[in-house]
Amino acid sequence: MGANASTFHKTIQDIKKNDPSLSELDFKNFALGDARMQTLADALRTNNTLQRLVLSNTGCTSTGLRQLSDTLVNSLYVCNIHTLVLDNNPIGPDGAQYVAMALTSGQSLITLKINGCGLGDDGCVTVCRGMTSNKSLLTLEMGSNSIGDRGAAAVGRMLKTNEHIEGLSLWKNGILSAGAKSIFCEGLSVNASLQWLGLGGNAIGPDGAGWVAQGLSTNEGLQWLALGGNSLRDEGAVKIASVLKDDGCQLQSIGLGGNGITDQGVSYIAKALWSNSYIESLGLGGNTISSEGCEHLSEMLKINKSVRKLIIASNVIEDDGIKAIADGLTVNSQITTLLAAGNPFGDEGGQYLCHQVCTGNKSLLILDIHNSNMSEGIERGIVEKLRSDSKLSLLGSHYGRRDHRIIRGGDNDELLDATKTPYMSPARRDVTVAPATYRGSETF
Repeated sequence: MGANASTFHKTIQDIKKNDPSLSELDFKNFALGDARMQTLADALRTNNTLQRLVLSNTGCTSTGLRQLSDTLVNSLYVCNIHTLVLDNNPIGPDGAQYVAMALTSGQSLITLKINGCGLGDDGCVTVCRGMTSNKSLLTLEMGSNSIGDRGAAAVGRMLKTNEHIEGLSLWKNGILSAGAKSIFCEGLSVNASLQWLGLGGNAIGPDGAGWVAQGLSTNEGLQWLALGGNSLRDEGAVKIASVLKDDGCQLQSIGLGGNGITDQGVSYIAKALWSNSYIESLGLGGNTISSEGCEHLSEMLKINKSVRKLIIASNVIEDDGIKAIADGLTVNSQITTLLAAGNPFGDEGGQYLCHQVCTGNKSLLILDIHNSNMSEGIERGIVEKLRSDSKLSLLGSHYGRRDHRIIRGGDNDELLDATKTPYMSPARRDVTVAPATYRGSETF
């Protein structure tokens, strides 16, 4: 909506009309302040058509949130707002008590996003306390809130008793190994409802990885787990591998990007997947995997029957490494996505990969090879070859289409001018098969 008083006034009037066509309101980046929040809250008291309310970066303080929370709980009509987005507001620990009040007394919310709201440990404890008796909320996002181990302990206690939550994001907080122990060994060891967990950008380290593995060994619900950027290193990778081996857990997707994992660590992950029939997506981007690690991944691809998405972007994979991956593709008939961008393989490796994809693999649909060390002429030739002879539907290359689609039959190719148009990886177009509540994103 426009950032002016007349637009706001008209929006308030529309809310009061209770028009069924008004199901979503987006005030993102509109400076509401406490006075306008009060006006909005009053208008919502007689509205039962609004379902999604976005208040990101509106200057909503604890005072404004108190007004909104009171409306959510005490509307004259039944409140039907199921999605509330409060990201990047100065709510703080004081405002968290009103979030908890809405969670405790109101039962309409299904999705709540409070990322970047300065909750800290105190605010996290308060929100989790409100979640203890809540039976409606399925997705809770509390990323970038300076939550530490004390807050994580509250999350663990909440997961131990809440049997309804399906998705939880705790991205980019300050959770260490002790916090990982609380979440996985106290909470997830008994919780069966949580399906996805975003824990990337914390610092649980190798010790935390051990607690993750211990909790996963008895968990029967978690399917998607993002652990990118947690300084796991090879020692942590070994611990994660121990629970992946022989179907020790039921995870379908795991993200381990940006963890300082080398060829040694990836060898354990790859060998664990020889006997794993659950993992469908494996994220290893942003590590230091080279040709030796790719040999282990190649052997895994030849044996494993479940992996459909492999992310090895931004490693140190040269020609021999990408060749090894290509050889694995010729045996594997399940993999549909390979993201290998940002690696230093050159013309020889790129051409070999292209040949194997075109002649030896019939399942691959998405491939990203941009930002390699291939020469322009060779990469353009590879794009043309893949377009004509492969089964790909999306291809990431600076010399492919803007939307990454593979067009066949003489259609306009709309080649991308790399000097004028910013590149966007086809990874963003790959829709993960996930629960309807899934809101996590794991690029690595």
